[in-house]
Amino acid sequence: MEQIFEFIGNHPLLTGALGVAVGALVVYEISRLTRKWRELGTLDAVQLLNREDPVVLDVSNSADYAKGHIQGALHMPPSRIESGNQQLLKYRDRPILVYCRNSQVSPQMAGRLVKLGFSNVNVLAGGLTQWISDQQPVTRQKGAAKSGEGKQQRKKSKADK
Repeated sequence: MEQIFEFIGNHPLLTGALGVAVGALVVYEISRLTRKWRELGTLDAVQLLNREDPVVLDVSNSADYAKGHIQGALHMPPSRIESGNQQLLKYRDRPILVYCRNSQVSPQMAGRLVKLGFSNVNVLAGGLTQWISDQQPVTRQKGAAKSGEGKQQRKKSKADK
């Protein structure tokens, strides 16, 4: 036991950093356990899609939505998730699956949906990037080519001349 106190006395910065890290971990775990929405991996999200017919909300920006989204997803930018949105409020009793490109915005929007009275809110862990990485299907808006694809085709045709 004396060695622990000696270590703490000799390494106050290291001990302080450990205390901060442990404190942050405790706060994160408590907030994770008390939030009112769930985070689902790709497999759990597919099961939710197949079993419960949720409303799928893509909260990405318009450009990301056009590049690719889960089939049947409603594009609902963060600015449209508000108490007066009648299109959104009619789905209050259905399960909701929220995602964005990299799962940075979707947890915040899930919290906002819970505040609006939605009871079964789920967030796709890793967002659309993880969904694609797990080889799940996406659909694109008509006329939205993969980024740079059209430019490369034009450059090749000019170079061939």
